[in-house]
Amino acid sequence: MSEAKLILLSFDTEEFDLPREHGVNIEFERSIEVSASGTNLILDTLKQNQVKATFFCTANFAQHAPDVMQRIINEGHEVACHGVDHFKPKDSDPTLSKEIIERLTQITVNGYRQPRMFAVDDEELERIGYLYDSSLHPAFIPGRYMHLDTPRTPFYQGKILQIPASVSPWLRIPVFWLACHNYPKWLYKRLILWTLRHDGQFVIYFHPWEYYPLKEHPEWKIPYIIKRNSGAEAVKRLDGLIKTFKQHGAQFATYTEFTQFFNETPHSSRVQ
Repeated sequence: MSEAKLILLSFDTEEFDLPREHGVNIEFERSIEVSASGTNLILDTLKQNQVKATFFCTANFAQHAPDVMQRIINEGHEVACHGVDHFKPKDSDPTLSKEIIERLTQITVNGYRQPRMFAVDDEELERIGYLYDSSLHPAFIPGRYMHLDTPRTPFYQGKILQIPASVSPWLRIPVFWLACHNYPKWLYKRLILWTLRHDGQFVIYFHPWEYYPLKEHPEWKIPYIIKRNSGAEAVKRLDGLIKTFKQHGAQFATYTEFTQFFNETPHSSRVQ
């Protein structure tokens, strides 16, 4: 693995609360149904391409979609934590979500990602027993992130490995899920391959609800930039993304596998 370019593919597997961000109520059962449907489409695509990914799951989703959770585990993917209630993050989430998901799945959870990739206390994550945190998007995205002075690639904060979402080497152009939906395909391909060659790894995340036909539900008042190329087109783009990386000789790793690999490399850095 040491010579390979590594792809860290992940999915924020949460209840579909996006309409609530736009002032629209959605029944909780419906929010689980949307995300469960999308997760199964993701799993189908990963299985067809024979690659593994990391699923950052909320405790809400884990408790109410046990069959999907079991499929994630049975098919060899990693389960990590993504808080409890995605719409209402609390300071207790890292502890409580780990307790709930480990009890439900009977596995050890190593990683955490804060809902909406907001800041989280890494000393607390270390105390709880996490190995890595992937809650940093080192870019400027108006109204969401302003992280132009943070490290752009993985680094240690104390004993917690920070695994930021990938951005381009220059200008820190975002190359996350929203870029995959909205950039021209030729531009997105150039950006992701440039980033992969430069960094040696590419860290990308999506959400299950992106694979649901959002355009068929104007009542949810979702902005066009989000629902553009959702549903079946999103599945096609995910499949194409995976195939592009494979064609360029990249290997896919879970976040725990990457953490182990990072610890074995001599250039690992620590920020105190």
